[in-house]
Amino acid sequence: FNNFFNQNENDSMKILENDPPLACECRLPWLINAFIYPVSLSGMIHLVFFLLVPLLFSKFMGLIESTLARHIGPASAEITEPLTIIFYVVFYAYVCFYIADCVIASSKGARRASYPTTPANFSIGDYVSQALVIVGCAAICLAPVILYYHMTKRTDSLLWILLAYGIFFLPMSLLRGIWFDSFDALNPIEIIRSICKSFFPYCGLVIFFAVVGGFIEVVLPRLAVWGFVKQTVKIYLVFVLAHRLGWFYWWYKNKLEWE
Repeated sequence: FNNFFNQNENDSMKILENDPPLACECRLPWLINAFIYPVSLSGMIHLVFFLLVPLLFSKFMGLIESTLARHIGPASAEITEPLTIIFYVVFYAYVCFYIADCVIASSKGARRASYPTTPANFSIGDYVSQALVIVGCAAICLAPVILYYHMTKRTDSLLWILLAYGIFFLPMSLLRGIWFDSFDALNPIEIIRSICKSFFPYCGLVIFFAVVGGFIEVVLPRLAVWGFVKQTVKIYLVFVLAHRLGWFYWWYKNKLEWE
């Protein structure tokens, strides 16, 4: 059965890779299609998984710590804290891996969230390595504005310039980092060259990232709804951003010429 489904998936991906972009054109408007990307069995399963697993783990570790505290007192933290750190490293490494897989699948023409394709020899170290690439890409773009704000606590013109720099280069940096799975892809010359080759469409992608990202970071936390609902919307929109990032490459791969 695995061989059968894998062969069908490989055949489907070959068709997507060989067809021109218009062959994958959706009947729905692109904006609607973007926001319904996570609406699939895999997307919903991962949404629930990313939402519930940390909550269940927190409850479980709280129970373990309270039980150990009755016998060994404050020393129970020396047992639970390392376990908590290991869990969250592995958990968020897989989150980054799935997001990267959404980008890669979308860059090959996928319109709905699919199950991740994991090589047979894939290890936890590979998950962590993928997460470091994504975090590194985001840090290179956003670290200057974050550090400046924490050091000065000012919202002056320099802060907005650093923020604009980070937002503008973030999508292309993430796309290149995930596509090549390497920090070598973050060569500033290659990033700028890629942006210039698809400048106006890329500006549209940046605006989309700025609007959705601004909603996640600024508007969503201020809404008078349950924290559980906020976290659900946040994860859902991250899937949407991952899709649009990969879909951008699908449409403009001939201009980018990364192959």
